[in-house]
Amino acid sequence: MSTKFGILTIDIEHEKLVDEDGDLYDFINKDIFEPVFFRGATSRWLTHFGKFLPDGMKVYALDNTQQGIFTIGDIKKFIKENETNL
Repeated sequence: MSTKFGILTIDIEHEKLVDEDGDLYDFINKDIFEPVFFRGATSRWLTHFGKFLPDGMKVYALDNTQQGIFTIGDIKKFIKENETNL
């Protein structure tokens, strides 16, 4: 499943954005996120600074479910496990 992941660009509490599964509520405006990673057949960083962000920074699935990726560290682990050159 392809998914675009983003980071928050405004200061808001995480718990106000996601449901019990960690997925964004349907009514959340996606404009408050900066896309940083695309997971799919050609997974890749969408911004040059993504790989330099702190591992603990939360990421949000913008057009699908989280699929086990909740932080920048999870993205880095996914990249390493899939041996892609991103």
